[in-house]
Amino acid sequence: MVNGRERGDTVQSLNGQFSTEETHIGLVAASLDLDQTREIAELYNDSGDWSTASERWLDERRAERVTIEGSRRSFNAIMPRLQEAGGGLPPLRCLPDILDRCRNQRDQYQVIYCYLVAEDAVFRYVLHEYLVQGGNRGASHLDFSDSQVIEMLEEFQHMGGEPLDWAESTKDRWASNFRGVLRSIGVIDSRQGTTGEVPNIGDVPLEVAAYWSWHEEGDEWLIDPLGWRYLFQPEPFWEPQTQRLTKSTRWTSHQAHGRRGYEPVDNFYTALAGQTE
Repeated sequence: MVNGRERGDTVQSLNGQFSTEETHIGLVAASLDLDQTREIAELYNDSGDWSTASERWLDERRAERVTIEGSRRSFNAIMPRLQEAGGGLPPLRCLPDILDRCRNQRDQYQVIYCYLVAEDAVFRYVLHEYLVQGGNRGASHLDFSDSQVIEMLEEFQHMGGEPLDWAESTKDRWASNFRGVLRSIGVIDSRQGTTGEVPNIGDVPLEVAAYWSWHEEGDEWLIDPLGWRYLFQPEPFWEPQTQRLTKSTRWTSHQAHGRRGYEPVDNFYTALAGQTE
């Protein structure tokens, strides 16, 4: 569950809001792997439980002579993200088909990015810090350099005031991974880039992020759409994005309190995946 902001407020800093049990680090923290995410989701759908999916994942890697420790590390990083499914994010039974309906790889990354944001507390903290800085200007005025990201990590405090107990090399790697994620979703345009831009969002990630916002905020989600904010869409972009929803059969509009609102149809993710009931 996403936390840290009140209805109608802009995104707030999350500093001091997480316990030490909620923050974690690893070699693949703050990174996205599209192929592995899809494969693990498909293994879970086929197996029906995470224990069996993990065993099959490692067995297949052994057969391919892939390093087992690295394979276990990847699975253990991706699994908790996918366990965020079923609330505001696509259930795993729908995820592979939803990825197939994306128009390009960037859109696919934008979909699985939502799972990362929902699960990773440190990533969400840094993201909120950038969104607070950016305000209504979006990503074009933000500095995504290693030094800026590391400064944010060093300012982080847990609920009890404890800092992140990470080595300098770990912070360096995390900052590099963070920028890699932003490249994947279209915020940064090159490997050397440290400045951002408002990314184009395909119809599928647009609707996923809208549904996530509606799930978190209810009928008034358009006052400050959290999912779109997480995809670096500043306020001037919300009205054009809303107009795109009017062209989708998966959203209905209504008038309430002098404002037009939008809500998803029943079985929204089944419809988005193109699946039958």
